[in-house]
Amino acid sequence: MGVVEGMQALKSQGTSASADTEKMPPMFVYIIVGICVVPFILSMMGVDFGSYGRPVDLEAAKDWSGAQKLDAYFYRLTGAFTHTLLEWSAFAAAIFTVCLALCHFVIARDLTTPIIGAALFLAGCMDAFHTLAADRLIEAVAPNTDLIPFTWAICRIFNAIILIVGVVILLVRKPVSAKADIRFLITSCVIFAVTAYAIIHYCAVSASLPQTQYPDNIVTRPYDVVPLLLYAFAGLYLFPLFYKRHPSVFAHALVIAMIPECVVELHMAFGSSSLFDNHFNIAHFLKILAYIVPFCGLLIDYVHTYQAKEQEVVERKVVEENLRRYAAKLKDTNEELDKFAYIASHDLKAPLRGIEHLATWIEEDIDDKEATSKHLVMLQQRTKRMEKLLEDLLNYSRIGRSGMDHQLVDTKLLVEKLFDMASPPKGFELRIGHLPSFDTIAVPFELVLRNLITNAIKHHDKEAGLITVMTQDDGEFYDFTIQDDGPDIPKDLHEKAFEVFQTLQPRDDVEGSGIGLAMVKKTVETYGGEITLESDVGIGAKFHVHWPKIIKDG
Repeated sequence: MGVVEGMQALKSQGTSASADTEKMPPMFVYIIVGICVVPFILSMMGVDFGSYGRPVDLEAAKDWSGAQKLDAYFYRLTGAFTHTLLEWSAFAAAIFTVCLALCHFVIARDLTTPIIGAALFLAGCMDAFHTLAADRLIEAVAPNTDLIPFTWAICRIFNAIILIVGVVILLVRKPVSAKADIRFLITSCVIFAVTAYAIIHYCAVSASLPQTQYPDNIVTRPYDVVPLLLYAFAGLYLFPLFYKRHPSVFAHALVIAMIPECVVELHMAFGSSSLFDNHFNIAHFLKILAYIVPFCGLLIDYVHTYQAKEQEVVERKVVEENLRRYAAKLKDTNEELDKFAYIASHDLKAPLRGIEHLATWIEEDIDDKEATSKHLVMLQQRTKRMEKLLEDLLNYSRIGRSGMDHQLVDTKLLVEKLFDMASPPKGFELRIGHLPSFDTIAVPFELVLRNLITNAIKHHDKEAGLITVMTQDDGEFYDFTIQDDGPDIPKDLHEKAFEVFQTLQPRDDVEGSGIGLAMVKKTVETYGGEITLESDVGIGAKFHVHWPKIIKDG
């Protein structure tokens, strides 16, 4: 029961902890909103983030050296360089996201992260193809003034659709085998990657592309309204629904990522009127942020998963340790059961055989009153011994099973009472040293002292004797000493003295079941203490009871 309860407690703690870690930190959300708002405020204050480049006077350039011409062209291409740098930064964030998503999948075996990670990666690939075409690293025919804004709009629509499709797949698709999930993931990635490249290639080789920029209108880029609506739908409805059904930090980060995605489209649809202007660069910068937000969510999710795995290892070790401890306890219990079986076949049968024999003798000598009377006395003795054996065996089996109330015990008064209850002969003396008053489980503690004091009197070999009881403070324990000046116990019999139903003297010479010291040992050890025996010729027997000052569970 202890192992099961421990595992249930650990699971309960794990559930409570996971509920507290399934969202991005509130401060992170505030930072994202702040980064989205600050560029707009700065631009309203007159800060221009545009990259226009310096115009090149071709007539004057005829007289320039090669180095001067090269520098002039570089300055002229400032906008293109900035655009490339921003786009490839977003692509790098997408690569990091998919790599981390795959690592997370290997650990957690959750298909959610690789599917969304792949969608983000393919969106990044679409941006990379768009940039390569703009930089003429992919063959292109249309002029950049038409190619860049048109392919941007197509990329943004494609990016929004692929994210939405990825989430919808996770919402409607039922889990299957791991191999089938991986095949499905790979197939989907290949299809979307080919589609992304085909779209960009088609745009690049087309001689004429639709007009996408209207500088004089309120909506300067009408095509960007479409991804704006798609991202708004995803952020307000679809992704929150996904988070509700599959709660995780990563899913929550997807919802937050829609904030910069929508702000990006607002800058492009209602602000940017030419290539590389203020709103154009702000939008491209915020797009990087939109990629980084899911990456951060995935990173936190990965850390939590790794920590959960470490916690599982710790919990498993705790459970294994508990199992080892209970296995050892079970082994000890089995050994006790074996001893009980031995007792049942020997010690308990012996009085029964004696009773059987006496009954036969009584029947045979029924006319001999003197013999019959003698046999009846012996019959009563054997019956009482049998009753004593059964009673002590029952008491032994009950040790530690039921809770006991704590009481303030005055050890001095208790020892005096137990000594009087043992009815010692007139020549016996009790000597008491320092004994404490302390709060403990009174009934088991009294059982220990009663058996030790009674044994010291019962097994004494003289009419007069001295019993000494004292204690020493041993930190978290009291070391009680119960010493007598009776017969010594040979060292080779010290261990046997504590065994169940073992007597060091013939049964007929002493009254008792042979279970008293076994009960004392089991009681002391049950409550976290220890008992040892010292004995030598001429000094009698000295028992040391190491009893804990505080017992948390009786």
